[in-house]
Amino acid sequence: MTEIETDVLIVGGGPVGLALAGDLGWRGINCLLVEQTDGVIRTPKMNEVNLRSMEFCRRWGIDQKVMDCPFPNDYPMDICFVTSIGGFELGRMPRPAKKDQKPGLASPVNLQICSQLWFDPILKEFADGFDTVRLAHRHRLERFTDTGDGVEAAVTNLETNETLTVHSRYLVGCDGANSPIREALGIGLSGDEVLGRPLHFYFKAPNMLDELGRPAATFFLAFDKDGLWANIRIIDPDNALWRLMVLDTPEDTDLDNLDRAAFLRRALGRDMDVEWVGVSQWIRRGVVADAYSKGRVFLAGDAVHQLSPTGAMGMNTGIGDATDLAWKLAAVIDGWGGPNLLDSYDAERRPIGLRNVSMATEFHSNHLKFDDFAGIEDTDAAGVALREKLGAELVQTIGQMFRTEGLQIGYRYEGSPICVPDGTPALPDEIEVCAPSARPGARAPHAFMQDGRSTLDLFGQEFVLLAFNEGENALSAAAKAAGLPLKIEPLDEPEVGDLYGADYVLVRPDGHVAWRGGQAPENPAAVVDTVRGA
Repeated sequence: MTEIETDVLIVGGGPVGLALAGDLGWRGINCLLVEQTDGVIRTPKMNEVNLRSMEFCRRWGIDQKVMDCPFPNDYPMDICFVTSIGGFELGRMPRPAKKDQKPGLASPVNLQICSQLWFDPILKEFADGFDTVRLAHRHRLERFTDTGDGVEAAVTNLETNETLTVHSRYLVGCDGANSPIREALGIGLSGDEVLGRPLHFYFKAPNMLDELGRPAATFFLAFDKDGLWANIRIIDPDNALWRLMVLDTPEDTDLDNLDRAAFLRRALGRDMDVEWVGVSQWIRRGVVADAYSKGRVFLAGDAVHQLSPTGAMGMNTGIGDATDLAWKLAAVIDGWGGPNLLDSYDAERRPIGLRNVSMATEFHSNHLKFDDFAGIEDTDAAGVALREKLGAELVQTIGQMFRTEGLQIGYRYEGSPICVPDGTPALPDEIEVCAPSARPGARAPHAFMQDGRSTLDLFGQEFVLLAFNEGENALSAAAKAAGLPLKIEPLDEPEVGDLYGADYVLVRPDGHVAWRGGQAPENPAAVVDTVRGA
């Protein structure tokens, strides 16, 4: 029997597990990731890397690889509302192609369409590039025991049937919605267990839009007399790979006897020969785990939150889990993290899971607010008027799930036990717009500096003290005494200083503000101990 020792054992090699392994490797931490499949994505669940995830990719140096993924540089990312792709267009939300993108005010990056077909291999290459990371596909976790000072796990090599014993300091379950690790810990889920049972059809149809006479868009929402019933998304234009999602189907749907042609005819407005690639039924949920950890075992991604895909926040929320947990595990393993630091993972990320699940569920419920569709395909004057009326309303209401800058980057860790409040009031948590704020707990805001860098480029490997005023800050000596890695960044950037709202701003390794003030704190050692969980 082979025995392996590592600092962190990660179970699950989807994007969240790979991001966690990569971030730990980037921080010099030994970890082993086990994944029971071969890791090859055949029918992708995820297709968009949002603003915050792209900011993490920028930090890791892989953002250009995401932007250079095979999704065509000139393909418009428009959202289109139709009766069918070959029928009437009700409304359109223009979004620029990659070659035409420019950074907005809130972030140095843009949301990218990068299917899991390409994103998982990019993350895998990133994680595999560190000597401290080992990726083991076709390996399955059988059981584990939290011994109090570590975790002992039995893992089977599915190629050789050999059993491995893995000794780790911590175990992280990134093992999906039906997480066996969560089940073994006895952690339940709360929320809407069933919001619907969608069908996914994957098919290839070269020149489909040209044949239907429809200008290109990335995402089509299909409405007929029964309302919104499906969406159709281009996944890989170069290979003509599409996905048709039927929003809800009966629980007893027989996947082997589906009339696929009828569903496709309804979506396209006519019959068309296509190459069918795959079909699956899944359960739309809005649930959050009752705890994100127990002892030395932690959970991340779909294991702790399952969101309606409306808003495209599922994987992206999981990437946020990984980046929050990684620096905390690294801090404790490296010896400067305090005994309470890992407890802050649940305290910070579970409220974000609840927030994002709530918003995604609300987007889904917006689909059901309209019931006046009976004449939507009529060719008379009343039909024309109805389509004009509904088109504007649909773009405004249902279209909000595509206008989510605030949802993507505006989350903050209110009441975090490892942030020092400064007494300022919280800003509204907006869906569409992120109001920049350096209030403790918030994501440190982006601004381009005089040398062309973003402020976000300053953060990641250690704590950073932004000093907009000359003079020594006593936090430096306190950090040194506690072993907390701290970099001082003197900034002669008045506009950035105004944005950050204080002469001194302490930013954590994950890019969230830990403390700020107009002068050195009265008790710098207490601030340092708070932010390192001691």
